[in-house]
Amino acid sequence: MAASSSMIKPAEYGQLGQSKKEPLGGLEDCAYPSLCPPAVTKNTIIIAVCGPNDFTDNANPEKDGWFFSDFFLFHHLLKGTASKQIWMTCVKPETLVEKYKEYVHGNPRSVRKVVLDAEMLAETQDINVHQGKDLLERFLATVGGVSKEVEGTQQPILVLIFGHGDMDTFAITIGGIGEHSGCPVLTIGKFKEAILRHNPDPNIALLTTSCFGGGWVQSPYLNTTAMSGVNHKQELLSWPTTDSMSRCCGSRFASSIAWALIKQEIEGIRRATDEGKELRQSPIFASLVATIHQTLKEEVDPRESYSISFSAKDDLWGTDYRVRTGLPLASFQQRYNTLKDVPEGQHGSGSKSATVRFAESVNISTPAAEYRLKRMALEYLRSKPGPDEAPKNHFVHHNCRRLLNGKTLPAQELEYLSAALIYRLKTIIAHATEYKDRLGLVFPDCHECDVWEYASRISKDPKTDARNSEIARMIRVRELFDEPSYDESHAFAKGCSYLAIALTESKWSTTQIEVALDGLAKFNEKQSRHTFTARHFKFWQDRDVQGMLGTIAQSTKRKLRSRSPTKHPRTSLEGTFGISRGVEGA
Repeated sequence: MAASSSMIKPAEYGQLGQSKKEPLGGLEDCAYPSLCPPAVTKNTIIIAVCGPNDFTDNANPEKDGWFFSDFFLFHHLLKGTASKQIWMTCVKPETLVEKYKEYVHGNPRSVRKVVLDAEMLAETQDINVHQGKDLLERFLATVGGVSKEVEGTQQPILVLIFGHGDMDTFAITIGGIGEHSGCPVLTIGKFKEAILRHNPDPNIALLTTSCFGGGWVQSPYLNTTAMSGVNHKQELLSWPTTDSMSRCCGSRFASSIAWALIKQEIEGIRRATDEGKELRQSPIFASLVATIHQTLKEEVDPRESYSISFSAKDDLWGTDYRVRTGLPLASFQQRYNTLKDVPEGQHGSGSKSATVRFAESVNISTPAAEYRLKRMALEYLRSKPGPDEAPKNHFVHHNCRRLLNGKTLPAQELEYLSAALIYRLKTIIAHATEYKDRLGLVFPDCHECDVWEYASRISKDPKTDARNSEIARMIRVRELFDEPSYDESHAFAKGCSYLAIALTESKWSTTQIEVALDGLAKFNEKQSRHTFTARHFKFWQDRDVQGMLGTIAQSTKRKLRSRSPTKHPRTSLEGTFGISRGVEGA
């Protein structure tokens, strides 16, 4: 008896078609049979790159190591399944194991899987390790070379990219030898140029675990099959940490893909049994999308709202998912089960130090630093800073909670945490509130506002969502919020999101908002000219430099760093921006 086929509507799972003129990209009324005749391909070429470097132990599972957990999970599941595979990184697996012992994947509140440890190093010999400064160029050359190699054949190429994404450009950080802000980035334009240089129509499928990855999926410049765990406005969530485990164990999206593939495999075996050992039907690409979406909702976290983003090359949602994605036919369940289980437990260790160089202070004893940091950490966590699982929150949120739970942090981590908290509380949150007040907007202060709850509500109204996105873009191009230095952790988007939402909720016209933001930009530039800031020079580590800067500050009667709202007297809207308070509602 043949298995029955239901109808799948990609639009019901938030997906968009390629058309820019039709509702939902042309998918509004499209439905496809969930099964189709199988068209299994075994000649896929896989190219994968893991972007993070190990500058200041960045590859630590407590920091950006979760990208490596995703990378090695897929490396294990896909190993030996394609005609050719190229896996690329800038950190040797041996170095990762020597420094951090193991990388695990999965929900910390259940059994997880070890995806890299000393016993698994033998199967990593096929991984290509490049210098951080060369990784991006080597990746682009590889993608371009493979695209040229298969010209005219429609041989599928599956590209997997693991790395941090940028909110403005959707660019993904790849390699580098220093802090995040100075690392090379893979832009949509560079990727398009590489794949199309010698092949006008490559059959490429792209999977990315970056934040804001939906920007790649929705790009009008790429006609590819693309897969992302978030839309163009969201941060991808990792698995959370727990009180007993400090590391983040990969992304929820990667787990959902692995589990969805296993489900498809199990269902295929059942159908083959029903059909007399001959597989006559295979799930379509839209069916895989539905399975991933259901897995996230039912098995990962039913409380979260997931906006996964997928696109199908040439809008061929009804073709066999293995042909559409390039995911080869493999025994995923068997491969997944061969990974060692690891129960919930304690990981990592810390070192002790007698003193801490506390940001904006001289060296002080560790107990005193911890006391001050605990107060700051509590203030920060009460400021609604977003989910712990957001990749750019990992280090800060986890260490705040460790500190408040009485854990002892190494001196260097205390130092970095102090810099990160000062950056987020003073440079971002306080400035956002100051900007709101200067505009005369009636809205809660930034530390009182849950911008993620507001964003979720706004996203349900397409017109309001579009207005909010445009306002956020106008804020970003005016650079009203400083980027962090390397010791201040990642960029913190709450300030921009908060100000955009406050303006979205106002009744100001686009023209009035542009005038107001131009005024803020001029005000910000003026304050920067008249305020000495040593934030990017880490002056507190050098007593001589600190004394010298203090002398300069006294002689010039200027402050080293004074951009807190309480330090700047308010000026009138009329004087600062050339607009009146009466514009709201005009």
